[in-house]
Amino acid sequence: MDEEVTEEAPLLSRWALAAAVAFACAAGGASLAVMPPGVALVTGLLALLMALITLIDFRHFIIPDVLSLPAVPLGIIANIVVFHPDDWMAGFSESVLGAVLAGGAFFLLRALWFRLRGIEGLGLGDVKLAAVAGAWLGPEMLPAACLAAALGGLAAAVVLLVLPGRQVRMSDHMPFGSFMAPVILLFWAWRVLDAVPFW
Repeated sequence: MDEEVTEEAPLLSRWALAAAVAFACAAGGASLAVMPPGVALVTGLLALLMALITLIDFRHFIIPDVLSLPAVPLGIIANIVVFHPDDWMAGFSESVLGAVLAGGAFFLLRALWFRLRGIEGLGLGDVKLAAVAGAWLGPEMLPAACLAAALGGLAAAVVLLVLPGRQVRMSDHMPFGSFMAPVILLFWAWRVLDAVPFW
């Protein structure tokens, strides 16, 4: 949940890193069947970033800045190139608005939860990942994307709750980024397939 890491040990094993790269290549390759090459390349890059975030947050409960921060300007550029090639200002404004709304909402939610409970319900890494979602998806898709990620986390908590010998407490950590990151990729693909004319 916090974005700071140490360099004493790798965040991912070689196998996990290889799996993330393989997934990104597969996602980019599959995108070529239904998307122009440039859009497929962008989708493959997003798939790599989101796969790495998913695995790292699941294992360590952290979202490294080196993955989340560059994803924001990349999302802005992707939004302009894919959806607003003739009006870059419209694409820029849409992405920035989405990033500010999502990041601001998550930051306020984090502050409110800390004030009420005295513990961090969301890390700053989650706040930055929300800004990533806003940059790539724009403000219109944000509510549905956040709802999907929240429902995914809730479903995982329910599964853990019903497992024999497993107790779920309010203080338990949940890697929200591991649910939000796949949703960003899926909703990006949905947005592209719904809006961009192919071939």
